[in-house]
Amino acid sequence: MYGGYDASTGPKTLVTTCNTVAVAGAVWFLFGGADTVAGWFGTDFDEAAALRRALLAALSVLYLLRFIATNFVMLQRSMEWSESATIGIWVLVIHGTMAYFGGTNDAGVSVFTWLGVVLYFLGSYLNTGSEYQRKLWKKRPENKGKLYTEGLFKHSMHINYFGDAVLFSGFALVTGTPWAFAIPLIMVCMFVFLNIPMLDKYLAERYGEAFDEYASRTAKFVPYVY
Repeated sequence: MYGGYDASTGPKTLVTTCNTVAVAGAVWFLFGGADTVAGWFGTDFDEAAALRRALLAALSVLYLLRFIATNFVMLQRSMEWSESATIGIWVLVIHGTMAYFGGTNDAGVSVFTWLGVVLYFLGSYLNTGSEYQRKLWKKRPENKGKLYTEGLFKHSMHINYFGDAVLFSGFALVTGTPWAFAIPLIMVCMFVFLNIPMLDKYLAERYGEAFDEYASRTAKFVPYVY
């Protein structure tokens, strides 16, 4: 999962296709498809205000675009088929959850909805902005083989993961229902108990004392907290 660098065109195409299908399904559900789905189950769904549905659709589309840019432009690391399949299923769950709970919430749009939008863009900046800073730094010949600890990564060793947690917390807030917060909660657990330990092990083996010194002075996930 970590350490390899190649195009991985097949796996990346698979996960991007899954993401695209998920977003298309979410937009369809939000703008007319809910009635069809309700008919399949012989029930009725409440319909969210047009503004909430538009915001949810826009956030799903923006995530897809950022996802494509990150995988095909920003990051050149390899991706295995098993990883692409797992992420592909996960994005289907994410967009489906947000569209269902947000699209069937008939409560009015409030200040919390807009707070969610702000958190979404803040999280996007922390994730993509930190990755972009690292990419520019890595392109400089004098930094080849060195551990990157600058930019946003000065505040957290895994500020990109923290950005995703903030992003999806904001997304969940836009739905207007607490059930959607299952997504960022699961995501945080995956980061803390799976991704971060695996990545830290790899970084420690590759960079040795440089990583140990970085880890001793930098928060692991939440800036200045943990």
